[in-house]
Amino acid sequence: MYMFLFKRIFHKKKIHADLFDRLEHEASDELALLAELGPQGFDTEYLIELHAQVCTRIISQKRALSLSAAVGAASAGWVLLGLFAWFMDSSLLSMASFAASIICMLAFAGMVAQAYVRFGTHGQLVHTRLSIEDELRSRRGRVRRQRKGW
Repeated sequence: MYMFLFKRIFHKKKIHADLFDRLEHEASDELALLAELGPQGFDTEYLIELHAQVCTRIISQKRALSLSAAVGAASAGWVLLGLFAWFMDSSLLSMASFAASIICMLAFAGMVAQAYVRFGTHGQLVHTRLSIEDELRSRRGRVRRQRKGW
């Protein structure tokens, strides 16, 4: 009986720890917070830092997608080699190249899915970057108007 109570108490603490970890992770995701609240609630220096972070994520996403495109192109090359080997009656080489093609296709799909999960869509990142830039431009315009009024 005591063991059951101990397991139950321990299990509840683990759930709470996971909940707090999840909340902390969501709170530390500045870009998601920016998309949810809008750029008006952040100060200018922080928006400049977020703009640099978004630009870095866009570049990283482009690199990941170009690497996955290269793996997809390699898959097409393996298919062509398999067809050539099949026409030349080399069954072992054709089977190996078709297997390599399937592996490359699976790797391509996995890399694209991983890039989507890690970075989101390209449109989301560009929209976030443009919203930050629009807010910074409007703030610059307000500062210029205030200076002219002096």
